[in-house]
Amino acid sequence: MGRNSQRWLLAGAVSAIALGAQAAPRLETVLKPVRDGAAEVAAIEVKAQLTGVEGEALVLSAPVTYAGVRGVADRVQGLSVRDVKGVVPLSAVDDPAAPGGFPYFRHWTAQRPVSYPVTITYRSVVQPAGAPQGPPFGIRPSGGGVSGAGAGFLVLPEQVGEAELEVRWDLSGLAKGSSAVASFGDGDVTLAGSPEKLRQAWYMAGPMGRYPTRGDIDGFSGTWLGQAPFDPAAELEWSGKLYQQLDKDFGYLKPAPRYRVFMRFLDTPPVGGGTALPNSFMLSRASAPRDLAAKGPRTTFAHEMIHQWVGGVESPGAVGISSWFSEGLTTYYTALAPMRAGFSSVEAYGEEINAAARGYWGSEARDWSAEKIAKAGFGSESIRHVPYNRSALYFADLDAKIRAKSGGKRKLDDLLAPMFVSREQGVKFDHDAWKAMVGAELGPEAVATFEAVVLNGEMFTPEAGAFGPCFTREATTYKVGEASVEGYRWTRAASVPDATCRAW
Repeated sequence: MGRNSQRWLLAGAVSAIALGAQAAPRLETVLKPVRDGAAEVAAIEVKAQLTGVEGEALVLSAPVTYAGVRGVADRVQGLSVRDVKGVVPLSAVDDPAAPGGFPYFRHWTAQRPVSYPVTITYRSVVQPAGAPQGPPFGIRPSGGGVSGAGAGFLVLPEQVGEAELEVRWDLSGLAKGSSAVASFGDGDVTLAGSPEKLRQAWYMAGPMGRYPTRGDIDGFSGTWLGQAPFDPAAELEWSGKLYQQLDKDFGYLKPAPRYRVFMRFLDTPPVGGGTALPNSFMLSRASAPRDLAAKGPRTTFAHEMIHQWVGGVESPGAVGISSWFSEGLTTYYTALAPMRAGFSSVEAYGEEINAAARGYWGSEARDWSAEKIAKAGFGSESIRHVPYNRSALYFADLDAKIRAKSGGKRKLDDLLAPMFVSREQGVKFDHDAWKAMVGAELGPEAVATFEAVVLNGEMFTPEAGAFGPCFTREATTYKVGEASVEGYRWTRAASVPDATCRAW
């Protein structure tokens, strides 16, 4: 999933809002995980107070479905709104259902004018075991605590705009020694922005493990709940070092934001996967006995952190069509960047290349358009990941063509670098901007290739040397159901030293 370009503004920024003629709205939210007498968390009780809003209308919302997580709004119990006059009656209306498991919302509208402050209380029940597999946005219990995204449990006011946001924790329902953290800070935090910012963050509370034990290392930290099948502190140490290397390699975020990794290890499915939100990501996996010699899913760690720099592209049409860039380019760099810097082997790079090849030619959706895939949504991982894999091959091919035309003086990194900087400065980056970029670099044929292959699904074959001098292209066959499909894979050229591969 792609990086949101917003930056968290912490307590120091809040004071700047107050300098205006009118005090900003304020939303104070208290989160209380509760176990209902059981070992594991059953729900999060929420009490929020909204003040300083102009007008008398009030509308609240929560997702009915969010990125494949179903029934979020249905698990909101006892929603109550009160002002100085007492209980505020609400009416609820759902948006039309979005195809493919993409988000749509329930809206609760006050049936009379309200007087601020308004107090909002409710209880959000955890996502049940056995729900469909998908990104880990739903709140789930593990290790005596709870974790998930704001999108998985929060009811938020609409159309509030810039506000002072305070998040506080009540951990009295958890075991002694429990702590809490969110994407924007440890424990109680104050920040500025739209209430929607609270939805786009990870939350975790309970008897957590932490790396480092206190604070952070060069702005990097991580927490986990449940029984990890590997040494979580060792894997977070590796990830923190890679994060600093990525900062050096991409270079345009000055400075790189503080970054948090959340890991939860679950006893029941769905176990989820890895998903990035601003300045953070969640790894969700099944719990298992710890093996201190085992490595964690380092490809996932790299992929989710790389989202921080790759970001996204504005796109028209179906929700999700932009994954060709946000996920495809991230997949490309997930294979390449750790290998270049010595964080993974050249052999592992080859495995990632061929995983992308297999995910492209070996999928029933290999020739589907980006729009058709987006509409399919979260129903099939094989279909949903075609833009990841097809575009990873596309970017490798594009890199080879840039190198060839420039006589080795330029590569894909050089094409992207100015765009990363300008996008960070607020310049619009959309499909037209991308076509202008590749057209200026390689001519109109490159624009036609992008439209035909990436957007419309026309089959293509990357250059034989698309993955550098260490790998050669060879024909192979992939099984798709009962059918055999002709495609390609890349094999290691044994005569080329690893140093050449890393320097390429």
